[in-house]
Amino acid sequence: MIQYEFSKSWTETQKKALLKSSIFTQWLHKASKNFTIKKIVFQSFDFRTHSEEALFIKLKAEAYLKTGELVHGIVVLRGDAVAVLVVLRCENKAYLLMVEQPRFPIASTRSLEIPAGILDKSMHHEKIALEELKEEAQIEVHKDELINLTAFWQGEVATGFACSCGLLDEHIYFYAVEREVSPEELQQLDQKNQVYQEEGEWIKTVVMPYEEAAKCFVDGKNLIALFLYERWLKAQGRKLN
Repeated sequence: MIQYEFSKSWTETQKKALLKSSIFTQWLHKASKNFTIKKIVFQSFDFRTHSEEALFIKLKAEAYLKTGELVHGIVVLRGDAVAVLVVLRCENKAYLLMVEQPRFPIASTRSLEIPAGILDKSMHHEKIALEELKEEAQIEVHKDELINLTAFWQGEVATGFACSCGLLDEHIYFYAVEREVSPEELQQLDQKNQVYQEEGEWIKTVVMPYEEAAKCFVDGKNLIALFLYERWLKAQGRKLN
């Protein structure tokens, strides 16, 4: 039996919402298979906008390996995510369509990233990928255009990739999209601005030559996407350009 602790200032409704939240129940189900968990202290949380579904949960657990050794138990739960590498080909040259936005945690006002988003409780990877492409990158994509890079690399039982496994529970599932575009279309996709004020998101699309963009990357998910896509190309007997 796991002992749970909450801040005294939290309401019973908040406590129940945390215990029932999809990001917590899914994480607990997986963690309990490999660890013996005796105690979980909920330290803080954020709910989704206009919802009682948890967006982030910070907790500290008293957890042990099955052989009895105590392990580091601080966790930030945010659930899984999807990310999409958008490759545009124009006049036999490869480009990437990315988004640029402020990222306060890394003290950057212009973080260059591939389109990505957190899964909702439906856990429908393709649906969220298509929605994020429309919302962030401002392009309409059919599900048949999605190349499932995660399934290509990990097989049918894909688990996604952890980018910060010392703290976050998040696993990211990767896709790619390839499109042939004209010089005019390439120019139209660049420098589009999207503002989502409630979420504090100020996003601009950026189109850059593939290799030039790759050298600018700081975000780990971008580099994983490049690795998977280039391995996928090789498996198809193709080259980048």
